[in-house]
Amino acid sequence: MAAGCCGTKKQKLNNSSSIPSCNGTSVVSNGMSNGMGMVALPEMCFFCFDVLYCHLYNLAPPKTPSFSNDAYPLFVTWKIGKDKRLRGCIGTFNAMNLQSGLREYAITSAFKDSRFSPITRDEFPKLSVSVSILRHFEDGDDYLDWEVGVHGIRIEFINEKGNKRTATYLPEVASEQGEYTFISFISCF
Repeated sequence: MAAGCCGTKKQKLNNSSSIPSCNGTSVVSNGMSNGMGMVALPEMCFFCFDVLYCHLYNLAPPKTPSFSNDAYPLFVTWKIGKDKRLRGCIGTFNAMNLQSGLREYAITSAFKDSRFSPITRDEFPKLSVSVSILRHFEDGDDYLDWEVGVHGIRIEFINEKGNKRTATYLPEVASEQGEYTFISFISCF
C-alpha cells in the first residue's frame, strides 16, 4: 500500500535478445518497436562498448553513430562474467537524445555506480552491456499493479528518518532475482 502512495511507476519493455559481439562478449538490446522500426538496436550496445573502450584507453571518443538520435529515458547496464553479475547500471528518466545519452550513461554506469568500484581495462573483455529504452510510463494503482518480467518499476518513498529514497528495477530484474523474493521486497514498502 505504501509503495502506491510513493509514486510507483511502471513501463513496458519487450523481452531482450542476445547478439554476440566481435570480441566474444554478449551484447543485449531490449528491442522496442515504435511502429516505425526498432528503438533499441544492437548498434547502440556496440556504441556503448566503443565509448567505454576509448575512455579506458584515453583515446578520442568514437565517431557519431548512425542510429536514431530521438530522445528517450534510458539506462545502460554493464554485467561481467559468464554468470552475468551486475557491474554497473545507471540511467535517467528524463528524455535524452540517444547518441549523447548513451555516450554519457555508458561512462556513468561503468565508473560512477556507487555500489561498485570503477570498471577496469582487465574487466573489459568479460563485460556485456544492455541498453534499456524506457517508454509507456503510467502510475500504478498500488504496489501489485504491474506484471513481473514485463514491466519495470520505479519506487519512491520517504523512510522513517524523513529521507527520500528511490529504487528502479528494469523489467528483467524481477525475473532474474526471482518473482517471490522481489514481490516480498516491494511489499515491505
